Amino acid sequence: MSTLLSTMLAVATVIVAASMLVAAVRAVRGPGDANRAVMADLSYFCAVALFVMFAIREDSAVSLDVVMIGSLVGVLSTIALARLLSRGRR
Repeated sequence: MSTLLSTMLAVATVIVAASMLVAAVRAVRGPGDANRAVMADLSYFCAVALFVMFAIREDSAVSLDVVMIGSLVGVLSTIALARLLSRGRR
């Protein structure tokens, strides 16, 4: 792996980890259920992004399949949570 790619992955990891920390704090202190749900969703996708960066660093193709499944589960859980918060209204 090149030095530039390694440096960019390190910087991206720090940025995503900081975003995840801010989202976790906001999810705990959020004023409403919708705000907490959005921040929890952001935390989940930040964890997926950290896993993607790990997969790139380790040069693992199998890990990317796990990321695709995890992303699909995340999107489906977001839709389900939105339906729950809206009480089934469209």
